[in-house]
Amino acid sequence: VGTITQPTCALATGSVVLSGLPASGTWTLTRTPGGTTTTGTGTSTTISGLAAGTYTYTVTNASGCVSPSSGNVVIDAQPATPTAPVVGTITQPTCALATGSVVLSGLPASGTWTLTRTPGGTTTTGTGTSTTMSGLAPGTYTYTVTNASGCVSPASGNVVIDAQPATP
Repeated sequence: VGTITQPTCALATGSVVLSGLPASGTWTLTRTPGGTTTTGTGTSTTISGLAAGTYTYTVTNASGCVSPSSGNVVIDAQPATPTAPVVGTITQPTCALATGSVVLSGLPASGTWTLTRTPGGTTTTGTGTSTTMSGLAPGTYTYTVTNASGCVSPASGNVVIDAQPATP
């Protein structure tokens, strides 16, 4: 058992590099559980498309001899993609303050997250399920949240900040 690649936010399955395979002739790998077989040549191969679980492999050489089982190949579950931030109370600019703010909730409950504002790409890092984004110039914004696993949410609803009211 060589390098194990775990599932990512974008790919639900993992893979493993198996080496020490017979150098001559065609071999057949058998996965346990499931009995899935792969046939090939060469001293190493990459098995991909592995769902979360624990697997072992045996190899059968061209003569029909079967190896002992490999060590365990443990594939973790795919990391969860966070939900879009929920737009809460929007505070508009006032005569005394030229910028607005918005409360965003529905953020990941565990680990550190990063909010990214569009347009502009401004990022804010924090923890907890809600936060207030302040200092927003007039405009329309959306937010995505990246969780501790690096998975990015869909965009929030629009946050519309109006222009500062005119001072008489």
